[in-house]
Amino acid sequence: MKDPLFVNKILGAGLGAALLFFGLPQLTKALFGEEGHAKPGEKLALAYPIDYQAEGGAGAAAPKKEEDLGALLAKANPQAGERRTALCKSCHSFDKGGANMTGPDLWGVVGRPVASHPGFNYTPALKAFGGVWTYERLDKFLADSQTLVPGTGMTQHWPKAEQRADILAYLSTLSDNPVPFPKPAAPEKAADAGAGAAGGGAEDAAAKAEGEGADAAPAAADQGASEEAPAEPKE
Repeated sequence: MKDPLFVNKILGAGLGAALLFFGLPQLTKALFGEEGHAKPGEKLALAYPIDYQAEGGAGAAAPKKEEDLGALLAKANPQAGERRTALCKSCHSFDKGGANMTGPDLWGVVGRPVASHPGFNYTPALKAFGGVWTYERLDKFLADSQTLVPGTGMTQHWPKAEQRADILAYLSTLSDNPVPFPKPAAPEKAADAGAGAAGGGAEDAAAKAEGEGADAAPAAADQGASEEAPAEPKE
C-alpha cells in the first residue's frame, strides 16, 4: 500500500535541507559578525561582545577592600538585625532566662564563654572550640559556622557583612551590660597622607640645606682665592 504522506515527507526533507543550506551561514554571521570564518591571522569576534575585566591585566579592577567590623557595627541597625533573626527564633530563644530549644538561649551570648549556657547539650566540636563569643568570633560563625567550627550542629551562612553586623548589633542589646563594639580601624589614607607630608617636609628641608651648602661653597672658594692671591707689584 502506497504511503499517502510519501510526497509530504519528500517535500519536508527538501525544505529541511534548504533551511540548513541557507540558514547556517546566516546564523554564523549573527553569532560571529559579518564573516563566518576568520581570515588568516585574524580572531573570531562575537557580534555582541561581552564586556569583562581580564584578571591580572592592566585594566583589571582592584579587589574591593572589605570594611572592618568596627566600622560596620558603628553604622549597624539593631532593628534590622532583629528582623533578620526571625528564622533563628524557631531554634533559639532570645529572652532573658528563656528556655533552651533546639539551640541554646542567646540572651547575653556576646562575651559569654563558648558552650557554657546551662542545661544545653553542646556538640563536642563546639566544646573543643572554647574561648569566648566575641563580636569577631560571632561574625565568622555567622558567615560560615561549619568552616569556623567543623562538626558543630548549627549551620549558619550569612555572606553579606552588613547583614551580619545588623544581627550582631541586635545581639549586643540582649544584655544588662552590653559589650562595647570594637573601635573602627584608623583610615589608612589619612595615615599615608601624614607619612607622605612628613617625608615631603624632610625631603624639602634636605634639599634646601643642600642648596644652601652648594651656594655657600662657591662663595667660600671665591673668598679664599682673593685672600690667597699674591698682591700685584707696585711701580
